[in-house]
Amino acid sequence: MYCLYNTVQCYFPLLCWCTLTVLINVILPVLSTYLPKTVIEIVTAERSFHELATAILAFMGSTAILSGANIFLTKLIYHQKYRMNTFYLKRVALKGLTTDYIHQENGIFRKLQEESFRCCNGNYSPLTNIYDVLIHLFTSILGLSVFWTILLRLNWGIILFLFATTITSYFLNQRILKWTAANNQERISYQQRINYINDIAGDIRSAKDIRLYQMAAWFSDIYKNNMNGLAGWYKRLTGKLFGVAVYDSGLALLRESVVYLYLLYLMWNEQISVADFILYFSVVTGFSAWLSDIFSQISSLNQINLKINYFRSYLEYPETFCRDNGLENTANNGPKVIELKNVSYKYEGTEQYALHCVNLTILPGEHIAIVGLNGAGKTTLVKLICGLIDPTEGQVLYDGIDIREYNRIEFYKHFSAVFQQFSIMPVTIEEIVSEAPPENIDHNRVKSCLTTAGLMQKIEQLPRGVESLFGKTIYDDGIEFSGGEVQKLLLARALYKSAPIILLDEPTAALDPIAESTLYENYNKISAQKTTVFISHRLASTSFCDRIILIENGEICEEGTHNELLELNGKYYALFELQAKYYREKTDEMEVSK
Repeated sequence: MYCLYNTVQCYFPLLCWCTLTVLINVILPVLSTYLPKTVIEIVTAERSFHELATAILAFMGSTAILSGANIFLTKLIYHQKYRMNTFYLKRVALKGLTTDYIHQENGIFRKLQEESFRCCNGNYSPLTNIYDVLIHLFTSILGLSVFWTILLRLNWGIILFLFATTITSYFLNQRILKWTAANNQERISYQQRINYINDIAGDIRSAKDIRLYQMAAWFSDIYKNNMNGLAGWYKRLTGKLFGVAVYDSGLALLRESVVYLYLLYLMWNEQISVADFILYFSVVTGFSAWLSDIFSQISSLNQINLKINYFRSYLEYPETFCRDNGLENTANNGPKVIELKNVSYKYEGTEQYALHCVNLTILPGEHIAIVGLNGAGKTTLVKLICGLIDPTEGQVLYDGIDIREYNRIEFYKHFSAVFQQFSIMPVTIEEIVSEAPPENIDHNRVKSCLTTAGLMQKIEQLPRGVESLFGKTIYDDGIEFSGGEVQKLLLARALYKSAPIILLDEPTAALDPIAESTLYENYNKISAQKTTVFISHRLASTSFCDRIILIENGEICEEGTHNELLELNGKYYALFELQAKYYREKTDEMEVSK
């Protein structure tokens, strides 16, 4: 019903073509069943050759026309299923793009996402294959009804016997479905690992590491082990299928033998004519086939239903953030006070808190730095501030209101962010900066932002300027930037959005300390009048900030300006001296070598 409802909403003519196909699929076997009977009756009645030829031509002509129509409809349905395929794929993609961020960190959600993509990717995927299954099912039901009326003239016992043997066969096949459902997670786990290795094998970001660290053999072993595991899973499935097939074939042999012996008995005793024997012979064969096909298609529907349940569970995965019914606070009003009250957070599936009892107030226009060692909880804190995640305990307030009450989509408009793990689409430079399609781009603004970010001179040297394509993954003539140039591009993107709050989550971790310090100072100048949060594990890079927050083990341990924290002679001072000592030693070594 779910698929039928969506088909009505998306492309109703597809159901019309399917219905017409069902009717043709029923009429064709009926014609082929009655043709031999009609020919035998005309011959045995010694009617004219003209009448015989007319009957044969009528049957054969009708069969030819309907067969041609059936071939046309089959090809038409195959191509029209692409519409539904696209419809479902779009919904899967939209869910992934708009779902609460926290779901993307959830393993269960990501498995559902992967299975949902499989469920509708291709014309033979479950969500598109269902049309073929329904065509076969309704063809069998309608054909069975027609042949039922014919067999009623023969013997009720034959019908009951055919039903009994076919139902037994159906329940044998149900064992396969139950086993598949019980062991499906094992198959998914193997498949996910295989897909991961397939993905990184063609990922240019992984190519250098794989070669320099000679990881190919290691990945090959992992791939082989998982392929063996997947092959073992399918081997067990094949063994169960073979066992059921043996029993099923035995029942079919018994069913056909009993019915045919009964028909021979009736003909031998002249209770039915030769023409009737041929008719009933064909009808019993068709009745058995259609009855078996009904149960087979029901079994297929149950298997498809299993896949669709994953698909629907993914699309209907509950969202927790307020959206349309949330409060709105326009970003045009400038930055407001951000306050964290007794905030604690732990990731799903872990007992240890990533942040614990954090209390922090960020004033409008204030530039603060959040520093600490790797794993201290800096990135978690940033995600809480911008509403990507909600605290496990405590509150995050914006302008005095808990961010849970805001329309989260509108709330995100308050933030421009540059993360260490950033995303750049393979589109033109101006589309990257504006994050908008060409028709909505303010071209002068793009150039202004690139100039401010210090990248416009580089762009002007390119043959197509801001219309140059980025990345060689898709485009042969795509351009690539150095690490520093990418950071400038991301800065231009943040400037174009012109949000009142800027978050910088260690985007320069791959740069050297001097480059990072220079870039951060540029951010500091450009983001005047905006609230800006700098995150770094290099303490010297953020010394210019109004306030520095040192985080250790998920808690704020020290707070103040750079000079105040040095005078405190505490943990910040110890970390700063440790890092400064390293760079002083490196400088001394360079001078000695000269």
